[in-house]
Amino acid sequence: MVFVLKTIHKMKLKLLIIGLLFINCTNKAQEIEPTYTYEVSRALQPYVFEYMATLDKYEIQYKKQSFIVVFDSDIMRTPLVGQAKGMFNDDLVYVKINPRDWGYLTPKQRRHLIFHELSHDIFNTLHTEDIELMKPSLPSDAKAFAMDIEKEIDELMQYIKNGNK
Repeated sequence: MVFVLKTIHKMKLKLLIIGLLFINCTNKAQEIEPTYTYEVSRALQPYVFEYMATLDKYEIQYKKQSFIVVFDSDIMRTPLVGQAKGMFNDDLVYVKINPRDWGYLTPKQRRHLIFHELSHDIFNTLHTEDIELMKPSLPSDAKAFAMDIEKEIDELMQYIKNGNK
């Protein structure tokens, strides 16, 4: 009789454990909100904020991800004014700006540069001769002066919104 009771208790305990395991396996695991890093150099903030506000204005969706846009002295060893280091990495926006060259840029060229690099990095937009702001190099001072930057920004936003990359 004692043997039968022990066997029944063991079976009940096994069924209880199996049931608890089954319940735990079928419950959806709670998703943990990832931690994102945000760092934007102070002098770049107005340009970065303008870009993000422009995306909102055009109702262009973008992924929430770590976001770094900074002056970086390492880029001064290259001929680059800016570089989208996070391009094709959809978990990170990482744009480096040459601090020396930034000081020589006109306000239009600065806007051009930030819109160009962030479009590379957030949307993986490639260089194209069809969109002024996505050409491989910055315009000269004279060309930047004559440029209708608002029109060029509009063309870039339409290009991105239409899924061109």
